[in-house]
Amino acid sequence: MSDPKPIIWMRPERPARGPVPTHSRGEIAAVAIKIADSEGIDAASVRNIAKELGTGTMTLYRYLPTKEDLYAVMIDNATGFEPQEPTGNLRADLTTLARRRRQIFLRHPWLAPLLATRPIMGPNFLRGMERDLALLGSCGLDMDETLDVLNLILSWVSGAVQAELAQQAATYQSGVDRHAWRLRMKPYLMSLLETGEFPYLSKMTHESEIGDADERFESGLSMILDGIEARFATTPEDSGPRSAD
Repeated sequence: MSDPKPIIWMRPERPARGPVPTHSRGEIAAVAIKIADSEGIDAASVRNIAKELGTGTMTLYRYLPTKEDLYAVMIDNATGFEPQEPTGNLRADLTTLARRRRQIFLRHPWLAPLLATRPIMGPNFLRGMERDLALLGSCGLDMDETLDVLNLILSWVSGAVQAELAQQAATYQSGVDRHAWRLRMKPYLMSLLETGEFPYLSKMTHESEIGDADERFESGLSMILDGIEARFATTPEDSGPRSAD
């Protein structure tokens, strides 16, 4: 087996020989992201990107020879890098981290699923990882604890956002919003509840108020942070973790 080609970030953007490139990787990534945001990741093909740029399809392969290369620059461009200074307050720092991540995923609906495919990590992504590790390190967590907390928060945000986006897609495709769908389901659900076989579903139906996406996100995040705080209690004045008794 031949040695794999160096990943995209280890290859010079401008070749040592030949004509000066007309486009940059960043420009190509920006066009690809625009297409993916509006039409889905499958629409971000080299053919469609080349058409948007007004260039030949084969020309783009000089910049990004494989789909892996294209996805790598798209992810890094879409992720970007936003600094966040550690406060030493675990809850406050994780709240900012989670909200920022959610907004990135909502802006780019294709990003969370693509990140789950073990993509190549670019410089922006790695700067963000360093920032997030520093946030938790400043709160006194060791590296294993830091990774456990980060994985919990990021996995939950990804799942919550994908559920939110799936609901939006269902509304768009069917033309039936969440409220209209619940009204349609109500007669069927009430007929089941009247049998008395579903006491907890009945209690939920009569007592609970399901909030909008923002409220559900904040509520779920709050519960997760309660658990993290209980296990790793820190304050800005106390940088060391204290396991709950």
